[in-house]
Amino acid sequence: MSFQEAIQYRTELHQLAELSGEEIKTAQYIQHKLEDMGFAVRSGVGGHGLIIDISSGNEGPVVMLRADIDALPYTDPNDPEKIEAIHACGHDAHAAILLAAAPEIRSSLKKGTVRLVFQPAEESLQGALAMIKDGALEGVDIAVGSHIRPVQDLPFGKYCASVNHVACATVEVRIDGKQAHAARPHLGINPIEAASQYIASIALIKIDPNKSWSVKPTQIFSEVGATNSIPSFVRIAYDLRAQDNAALEAIIERMKLAAASLEGSFGAKASCEVTEYCPGPEYDAALNELFRETVTETIGKDALHANCGGGGEDFHFYKKAKPELRVLYYGIGSGAAPGLHDRNMNFNVEILPQASQLLVNLVNKILA
Repeated sequence: MSFQEAIQYRTELHQLAELSGEEIKTAQYIQHKLEDMGFAVRSGVGGHGLIIDISSGNEGPVVMLRADIDALPYTDPNDPEKIEAIHACGHDAHAAILLAAAPEIRSSLKKGTVRLVFQPAEESLQGALAMIKDGALEGVDIAVGSHIRPVQDLPFGKYCASVNHVACATVEVRIDGKQAHAARPHLGINPIEAASQYIASIALIKIDPNKSWSVKPTQIFSEVGATNSIPSFVRIAYDLRAQDNAALEAIIERMKLAAASLEGSFGAKASCEVTEYCPGPEYDAALNELFRETVTETIGKDALHANCGGGGEDFHFYKKAKPELRVLYYGIGSGAAPGLHDRNMNFNVEILPQASQLLVNLVNKILA
């Protein structure tokens, strides 16, 4: 097979771009294509997600192949009040690769079962959790994901066996003080002063220096009021990144301890809430090696590239929910420029047929 259909699938999906949780037309398009191929499709999984199971009829592992399908929001340059959806992260490419691979997976499968998962709402970090809740992981032994990579990560036509995402979180700290006239500060509790101390103390956090991590305030708010009044509260938003889940949890724990200490030092009450969370990867070394072998056999050793990384991915909730799951997540050098999440992101679609062929060969190798 040439897998050239992948290019057309991507072209059509690109025009259907929809935001997280709103992937109605996208899901309908994918479902119709799968049904035309003769597959029985389970729809409405985790919102607008889709699942098909391809069984060989013989015993063996269940391998889940996941493609995300949502797009990103951008302000319409012609109407600042309007938000438009654009596939600036390549999820249309991921769905196209999986769609094109589906018939050949069915015809070549000799052992086990392959579950194709078209997942909504990756960008909002809600899609994987919703699909897990709706049973997408039931019976699954191995989960495989992939992502086209920007030119900063991988040259066109190159592949890496691991995309080393980070564990990340958004933490909101609220510090409640006591209002007072600025002429009588002793009658109040100034949450801005407490916030200043808190920010300074968080900057002094120390964890394992052999791991990469960062913690930084990105927003700070106080109530709207007179400039000669001590406000009643302050909210601080923090962005957290860490090499692995243990490092991220260590940072969060220290932030909570620092918040609790403000009552003793300032009399202010503080809360520390994780408002967004995305776990980091825990990959299977044997699957990584199988991927490298597949690339070498399918394309050639020169197509292998060093592992790349950056950002977060809700794909890793699958492993978090099922610790015994074996996981692989690889990178596809698509020539994406100027970068992912740029509204003008574009890539060389000629990589898509090759990526579909590689995926079919990978599945056959895993289930050999």
